[in-house]
Amino acid sequence: MSHTLEQLQSLWNKGKYIQVLKGNNDLSKLVLKTSTSSCEIYIHGAHITSFKTNSIEHLFMSEKSGFQDTKAIRGGVPLIWPQFGNGKIQTHGFARNCDWEIHKALVDEKAQSVQIEFLLRNNEYSDKIWNCNITSGKETVNSFHTIYRVTLHPDFLDLEFDVKNTSATSDNILEFQIAFHTYYQISNIDNVYVLGLEGRDYIDKMNNHKITKELNQKVQISNETDRVYLNVVPTQSTGVGKNYQPLQLIDNGSKTSITLTYDYQSMPDVVVWNPWIEKSKKMDDFADNEYHNMICIEIGTINTPVKLSPNQSFQTKHSILPSNKSSL
Repeated sequence: MSHTLEQLQSLWNKGKYIQVLKGNNDLSKLVLKTSTSSCEIYIHGAHITSFKTNSIEHLFMSEKSGFQDTKAIRGGVPLIWPQFGNGKIQTHGFARNCDWEIHKALVDEKAQSVQIEFLLRNNEYSDKIWNCNITSGKETVNSFHTIYRVTLHPDFLDLEFDVKNTSATSDNILEFQIAFHTYYQISNIDNVYVLGLEGRDYIDKMNNHKITKELNQKVQISNETDRVYLNVVPTQSTGVGKNYQPLQLIDNGSKTSITLTYDYQSMPDVVVWNPWIEKSKKMDDFADNEYHNMICIEIGTINTPVKLSPNQSFQTKHSILPSNKSSL
């Protein structure tokens, strides 16, 4: 059910904490605020387009993003589901192309947190393009119930994703991939590196999908990069020797860092992506030189898809924790 802007405001505005506003190209967006942080989310795609702490923007948005209701928004945090990359349906799935329903809005003044919960169920659009895996060999549409929960805290952001297979047919298997395709704002690509990937195998999409071991403690970008790091269990969880290193983005230009935490049992893979020079020129919603000021670090379940039987559920969580001053 679609609502007018005025109806959305009447339903969901909560004082200074949550406001529904008209965004780019007349698309509706929510603005969440705490005393020291803010977050902007478009209903189209449940797409996060801004996350600030102490007035510092942490997400990159392309100046050429069209904000069209038929396309995904370029930048921020696109939610990739139920397919990552190319496959049987459209690239990166359809979750980022759909208008989600606002399901709940919560303000916890004591904890100084603000939460928005979005809902997406199978609909006419998904029914046309996404068929279920049936053990009998037949095909039918997927039936699902997904919740995407965004919680803004004074100094970090929580992202939670839940999905349930709601099919009434016992052999309908819901199979999917999931990723938070986050674009981070950086001072310059020459100034940044990623920690926490050393020793991990990755699929190198720029080298015929060759499996390669990461030998560098500091992963730096100097050309077009598209890698899927596999089974990235943060070493802080294993407590092995001196390798006590979470996944982090370090920006020596801005003297900031971002620590990325996640449920590695449900989302074990990490993508590092930058289009560099030539690919940037081929993208109509991305400016030629914007690759200098962004890097994607994507947390997800990519290499081995999730499979849910009817009435089974999947839950996962990812947190983005910025620091105003890098310790390195």
